[in-house]
Amino acid sequence: MPSLHLVTIVGLSVSSNLDNVGVGVSYGLRNINVPFASNLLIAGVTASGTLLSIVLGQAIYRGLSPPLTAVLGGGLIIAAGIWVLAQEAVMRRGRERPDDRPPRADTARPRSGFRQIITILNHPLLADQDFSGHIDPREATALALGLTLNNIPNGLGAGLLGLNAWLTTSAVFLLSIITIWVGISGGHLGYRRLGRSTGLIGGWLLIVIGMYEVVFQ
Repeated sequence: MPSLHLVTIVGLSVSSNLDNVGVGVSYGLRNINVPFASNLLIAGVTASGTLLSIVLGQAIYRGLSPPLTAVLGGGLIIAAGIWVLAQEAVMRRGRERPDDRPPRADTARPRSGFRQIITILNHPLLADQDFSGHIDPREATALALGLTLNNIPNGLGAGLLGLNAWLTTSAVFLLSIITIWVGISGGHLGYRRLGRSTGLIGGWLLIVIGMYEVVFQ
């Protein structure tokens, strides 16, 4: 049923980009600018990573029966949702501890390679490595790679469910641009809770989508 698959595509694309809202809020609160070219680069990298993971999932999909792929794909999406909620719980506990604060952007620099990507994903302010107040393309690439890591399970699940790769990737690309902009705008208005609620929303949305695909497909 294409219409119901369309709902799944939109839901996955939204949940895949909710991290962008939190990143944008962090930047908006501190007046860090993300030029359109950098926003476009972030969207392109995350969409490319999503496409590759969907293609891999589709390769597995072709070798298995539809009921099994529905269970595997939906189960993977549910697991991704649980992981997001677990990460959110850990981050909330960290915010409640006065001695467990994120590194300051003006005193800490992320390490190189994979650790740099993970550090920037956990503390987006560190993406502005030269403290210029805007995210240039090089800094945007490191941030985009971190955001892409979170999208891989969603892409694999989408591929296992047989979702249209190009439609899903296009939705992820477009929503990536929009959610960064929404987050920055919210940050400029002082909406801190906007960034803090996206993890819970994204996690539960993934769980609902995964359960729907397991039960009804």
